[in-house]
Amino acid sequence: MRKRLLESAMIVFAQKGLGAGVIPEVVAAAEVSKGSFYNYFRTNEELLMGVSEELSNEMLALIEGAVGGIEDPALRVATGVRSYLHLVRSYPIVARFLCSAGLSLAGKGSAMFDYLPPDLKEGQKRGFFSPMPIDAAVDLIAGTCLIAVHRMTNSRTAKRYPETLVEAMLRGLGIGAAMAHALTEAPVPKLTAPPDSMLAKTQARTESANGASA
Repeated sequence: MRKRLLESAMIVFAQKGLGAGVIPEVVAAAEVSKGSFYNYFRTNEELLMGVSEELSNEMLALIEGAVGGIEDPALRVATGVRSYLHLVRSYPIVARFLCSAGLSLAGKGSAMFDYLPPDLKEGQKRGFFSPMPIDAAVDLIAGTCLIAVHRMTNSRTAKRYPETLVEAMLRGLGIGAAMAHALTEAPVPKLTAPPDSMLAKTQARTESANGASA
């Protein structure tokens, strides 16, 4: 039941935003009682945190599967961010949720603060990235991803928009123009969420609802 509530909450947050009145809508969308809901979550904030953690874990597992075997830290960062952006583009409901949540997902609890620092430190040590505080480097990447998701959700973007953006991001981290371009030309796998994941289920539920109302 908890997973059903998280799926429903992500859809409601994506469609309605983070307003105080979402709990009744989540209860209705999940087709559970209010009592059942409050067995798992007490507030909007707890619900948002639950959705964010589940979504981060699923996306991180997919991306790690794509980049975990890459030895070069600069290529790992470039491919990881490109994979993230292409994954978000493939799941519009996720993109809309991330737009609604915005900066509330960019705090120290974000998976980015666990995933990125080791690669950034290694990249600095090996001379790929310019010396700078790791927090600043993470903020540069997180900010780039946040505005990219917003732009891809709310306007038309070129097919290679993620590559163009990541190339500029890499230059901001201190990589030269030629190498930054080469890093974004490397193959990036197409990531597909497992059928039982929140990513896949929320997208399927949204498409089904849209089809029914068409």
